[in-house]
Amino acid sequence: MKILHFFKNEKGQVLGLPIYLIVIIIVAVAVIAAVIFMIPRGSQTMIAQITDGSVQSASGATGEYSYSSFTVTVEIKTNDDRQDPIEGAVVRLSGGHGIGESDPTGSNGIATISVTGAKLDANINEAYMKMTIKASGYEDFEDDEAVLLYRG
Repeated sequence: MKILHFFKNEKGQVLGLPIYLIVIIIVAVAVIAAVIFMIPRGSQTMIAQITDGSVQSASGATGEYSYSSFTVTVEIKTNDDRQDPIEGAVVRLSGGHGIGESDPTGSNGIATISVTGAKLDANINEAYMKMTIKASGYEDFEDDEAVLLYRG
């Protein structure tokens, strides 16, 4: 067994120890980078389209401001890049003070989502609802302008 001897110079410093620390730090950083690189990411892309939708508005007045309340019902079909349906994707619509979330998509890749109570504030004539779709093994899909709400 070989014993390491550390020699001291005239100033009382230990020689060789800082080099060992630098080598250990470099190896540790390389191992951490390799582990981070091996973490699986959602690599498949998702395609979503609104296959059927309706927006119904109800108008009324409170005080001196008029408002419109909307009920949004949308059917969304999700496919991967090979046009195969994606099962288990969760669809979320948000915007216009309304938020709705679907049950997971079925084996046909279709989900229906309904948002009741979406509305436009005073002096706002139109607003978009954002659609977000998440599925395991796929990159998240977002469409900031999925549904347009407007005063009629």
